[in-house]
Amino acid sequence: MKTNNSLLKTMLSAVLAVSLFGCGSKPEEKPAAVTVPDFFGLTKTDAEAWIEENSVDPNTVFYGYEYNETVPKDKIFRQSIPAGEEIGEEGLTLTISNGTDPNILIELPDFTGWRIEDIQQWFIDEHFEKVSVEYVYRRDVPVGQYLGTNIEDGKAYRSQVVIIQISGDPKQAGVAVTVPNMANWSKAQAEEWANTNQITIDYAAQNSATVPAGYVVSYAPQAGAEIVKGDHIQVVLSTGNQVQAVSMIGKTRDQAEAWGAQNGIQISMIQCWNAAKSGTIYWNEPNSGVMKMGDIMRCYISVGPIPVKDYTGLQYQGNFMGWLNSINSQYNATANLKVAVTEQQVTDKESGIILAQNPSSGYINPNSTITLLVTKKVAPAPTPTPKPSQDIYIPNMAGYSEYDFKRALHAYGVWEGTRTTQYSTYYPRDYVIFNETGNFKPEAAVDYVVSLGPFTFDGHDWDGKKYYELEEYINTANRRGAGVWLSPSFIDTGDYSQDGEIIMAEGPLDDGAIHVRVAHYTGINPIYNDPE
Repeated sequence: MKTNNSLLKTMLSAVLAVSLFGCGSKPEEKPAAVTVPDFFGLTKTDAEAWIEENSVDPNTVFYGYEYNETVPKDKIFRQSIPAGEEIGEEGLTLTISNGTDPNILIELPDFTGWRIEDIQQWFIDEHFEKVSVEYVYRRDVPVGQYLGTNIEDGKAYRSQVVIIQISGDPKQAGVAVTVPNMANWSKAQAEEWANTNQITIDYAAQNSATVPAGYVVSYAPQAGAEIVKGDHIQVVLSTGNQVQAVSMIGKTRDQAEAWGAQNGIQISMIQCWNAAKSGTIYWNEPNSGVMKMGDIMRCYISVGPIPVKDYTGLQYQGNFMGWLNSINSQYNATANLKVAVTEQQVTDKESGIILAQNPSSGYINPNSTITLLVTKKVAPAPTPTPKPSQDIYIPNMAGYSEYDFKRALHAYGVWEGTRTTQYSTYYPRDYVIFNETGNFKPEAAVDYVVSLGPFTFDGHDWDGKKYYELEEYINTANRRGAGVWLSPSFIDTGDYSQDGEIIMAEGPLDDGAIHVRVAHYTGINPIYNDPE
């Protein structure tokens, strides 16, 4: 708003002219009346100059202060005597602006998507007094994006401290760290630098003929690279000319050979049948102690467990033993499979025919035994002919094939009744475990139980499935006499999507235990926590 300085000057000149005109008048005459100008928009300093120039008694001019939402601070916006009127005995009161009221509570808008310049201008327009910008580094947020403020409920007083948080680059946020040249640094020097700059070092070891033990061989990122506080860097420390042997169990061929190349050790791979996952090392020699550059480390790498082929109905000597001898000669003769044979007397087949094989499918581990039920041909037994009018005695026919059992029942003059099944380590699959015995009437029904063979379990079939599904399967099997139990161990993979999935299952062992490794999510991310 324009001030009335020209009006004030005109009035001051008029007053001065009156004063000059009155020179020589009598002392007892009253001073000329003073006309009040328009003080709106003037300052207290302007008012004091007017008082002095117009010989106004300063004790008759009073000042008041009030907050005003439209008039700038220190500007006069109200006067008790309107402009153009004369100042009287009651005096003149001028009200000066204290600026906008800092105690007014103002609701902040949602600044999402606003430019920083527009946000700052909004606070200026709303007369906030203590507003500052804080740059915060966010790895996954573009630079310059609005993040929030320190005001929690969305309302703030003008006098409140307001901090606008904006996504900035590492330098703006004060978290940028430049990787120094660590060549020939000791571990202590690297640790001191990392602690000072809030950096985590992931150490590795490597033998070196040129760098002393305990000193830096290499590091990544390289010198001059810009990283952020809270980041990790890789530092390789020299072990000198000596190499510390390590366990390679669970590692792949590529991983072992890379370690060997890095440490000057020759890796000799020996393929073997083994329960470990195919392509992983299950043993190495040496796996501890000190080696020298050029030494040989022997790594025994698994080709997996042994796949079983079903020879039921084929010849024991010609077919099955040919396969068994072939398997036992492969991969450094590490299978060492054995066979246990039980003979079953038959009248309708040649000797040496495999009636049942356990296991007959899936995979088995080295040093396992495969059980066979093999035919032995004998002369057929006479078929009993019961008298229709008499009770029929049914003997115990456990060990008969179900087919032969039914034939015998029909020959006796009775029929098969309720059929149930049960696992058995003694009786082959489809052979009778139990039947009702004693005297029966002609055409009566005889209940019996048929073997499912020994309970078999292939852990590979359960990879990636849910643990509760395996529990249901084992409970159902145990109701049929499987006689096994689950021994679980839970491993935190850090992946919520894998929670409850089976990582590995193997067994059953001699005590019936099936060992199961199950993925379990605890809610903690072990990989990376972004610094804030």
